Amino acid sequence: MNFNTTLITVVLLLFTAGISEAGAINIDETLRGEVLSSESVEPIPGAVIQISELNRGTVADQYGRFEFANVASGNYMLTISSIGFRSKEVSIDHPDDGFVLVELETSIFMMDDVIVTTSPVGRNIQYQPAQGFTIQQLQERQASSFGEMLDGEAGIAMRSFGPAPARPVIRGFDGDRLLILENGERMGDISNSAADHNIALEPLAADRVEVVRGPASLLYGSSALGGVVNILTSDIPREWETGSSGSVALEGASVNDALTGFGRYQYGGENWASTARLSYRSAGDLRTPDGRLPGTSISNLEGSGGFSYRTQGFTGGLAVSGLNHTFGLPEEIDDPDEEIEIRMNQQTMQGRAEWTQDRFFNRVDLRFHGSRLFQQEIEIEFEDDGSVDEDIELEFEQVAFNSTLSIRHKPFGAFDDGIIGLNAYVLGRDVGGDEAFTPGVDTRTFALFTYQEIPLSSVTRLQFGIRGESSYVSTRTNEFFPNIDETISNSALSGSLGINIRPVDGVEIGAQLARAHRFPILEELYADGVHFGAGVYEVGDPNLKTESSLGTDLFLRFANRNVRAEVAGFYYRISDFVAFEPTGDIFIDDRNREWDIYEYRARDAQLVGGEAQLTILLTDAFQIGGIVDYVRGSRVDTSTPLPTMPPLRFRFNARYDTGTWWIGSSIRLVGEQSRVVQEELPTDGYTLINANAGYNFSANGMHRISLRVENLANTTYRDHLSRIDRSEFGFPMPGRNVSLSYRYLF
Repeated sequence: MNFNTTLITVVLLLFTAGISEAGAINIDETLRGEVLSSESVEPIPGAVIQISELNRGTVADQYGRFEFANVASGNYMLTISSIGFRSKEVSIDHPDDGFVLVELETSIFMMDDVIVTTSPVGRNIQYQPAQGFTIQQLQERQASSFGEMLDGEAGIAMRSFGPAPARPVIRGFDGDRLLILENGERMGDISNSAADHNIALEPLAADRVEVVRGPASLLYGSSALGGVVNILTSDIPREWETGSSGSVALEGASVNDALTGFGRYQYGGENWASTARLSYRSAGDLRTPDGRLPGTSISNLEGSGGFSYRTQGFTGGLAVSGLNHTFGLPEEIDDPDEEIEIRMNQQTMQGRAEWTQDRFFNRVDLRFHGSRLFQQEIEIEFEDDGSVDEDIELEFEQVAFNSTLSIRHKPFGAFDDGIIGLNAYVLGRDVGGDEAFTPGVDTRTFALFTYQEIPLSSVTRLQFGIRGESSYVSTRTNEFFPNIDETISNSALSGSLGINIRPVDGVEIGAQLARAHRFPILEELYADGVHFGAGVYEVGDPNLKTESSLGTDLFLRFANRNVRAEVAGFYYRISDFVAFEPTGDIFIDDRNREWDIYEYRARDAQLVGGEAQLTILLTDAFQIGGIVDYVRGSRVDTSTPLPTMPPLRFRFNARYDTGTWWIGSSIRLVGEQSRVVQEELPTDGYTLINANAGYNFSANGMHRISLRVENLANTTYRDHLSRIDRSEFGFPMPGRNVSLSYRYLF
């Protein structure tokens, strides 16, 4: 019996034993409540609520509401905290006290934010750097993509190919090394494969975004070698009250004449809830200090509907969604009669079910995400006679399914609560079009994992885990690859060992040693042709091996009444690191067009760097702070740089926030990047000045207005991670932008 077979057998036996006892469950009542600001009497989304007697915790939803299922009758002490508020302890008598209403006072920094992406057991204890962004923080970062929204946060940059396909980059890790999740599951889009593909979700649909900096392969497998961005939505309601609730949002931006509308409605009964959302985004070509950037318009329509049901010991639901995204890609600036456009539609079904019981295996959590995606890259030519000629250069039709089963157990022996889990990921993709540069593919990935914690003392905890994963990739033929018949199988073992120490109040130290991996993707293995949307000729290598990484993360946090600080450092050594590098050669097609040739090449690599953050509360309302981050990526054999590494960055900010209104500004200083590979263009440093202000008020619900001005001085600059051809477009980053957003929660 090999490792995977043994682990599968053990997990299935444990799962069967846990479920077989479900009939003997001792069902208790649900504890529900709401967290509000004492000053503005507004909800506090993302507030952390913990029951010390039960060692359980949860996070308030976008309306400040929370619940704990299956809580036995008795007296409990709730601890409630949220960044920017004083923590509070509340003694309750459950269920006699009924609905729990808690008001928090502003002005204190807290470290106790539960990042569910890193803690499957719901604790506020971390072993690697991670951060969460609430719905209010996301509104202040209003943008047309998650890449723009998160750009500039500690360790997070942005890969840019126009505003629509902008995607986060964490510590220099991009593409398939960075996993984008929706509610903890893979999204089924193709944004990981190339710079011209976008994330298939409207940013306004997010209630919370969590970012893990560093390897997360233990919980999420291949593609999480560099980090995870988990986008949490309420398409499947988790907590609700009876009656109606919802939100409406409007956004506008001057830099591309953008207008966005969003609406969500939810109705809850005693044991069920339904919800629906709809959004539309329209934007023209991006304005730069040098003029309009053609081929950057956006038109997106997206909608979703979901339903949840709960009984004693069970909560579950389903959601279906559909989107239609159309956006342009920058092409040759001197050819106004030609455009490139990506048209994508996707249909998705998500599901979640959770069973709880008063047994050793006390919770079973099942999630799945299935999708069908259809995407075309269209070349549009405007003829002299007024007619329009469209050619389908590249076409994808894909079906994907991802599911995770997690079984939580109670403490035993030296172990605290832990998780045993199974994961399956299945994908089938056909590739067509006039420039189909890869064959199609079938992918099957299966994994088993466990996550455990050991409390060594009242201030020290250990974490360890292991994940066994197997992947099977086989090719599908198409017009350009009629005879291909390749099958590749890979297996890998990921593991992590971490320690968390809280020696005194306000100080937290975390460290992790992790072995992570990544299987090569289709383009890296079999690409051979012009990728029309990306504007390059790609060449793959079918002999590429699995990337394996051994890395260390270390962070130190400090927080008290007036100061919050974090310093983090990392070092990763990666074997067979696949770099997408320019060769310096040119391919000339049958229409006499020139394409730069890029190859996927495997090299041993190392990345080293770190981040530092500081926030100082000068008064109860006025705070200042800053962020600095840096990463240096190199080949091990020659010490030459890896391509597309972010430069050194600083950000300084100030904010005056009364709880009802706020005003702030920030200055971003970005250094030059002259440490580049051959044929990669260096970039100069630049300075950007931004400002923002906002106002909250209550009138039959909560209203929030936010105003932001970016690139206040209309600075001409180029971001080093921009994939737009500099020789054609010069400095194609956005000019001055004034954006206004409004959100109403009822």
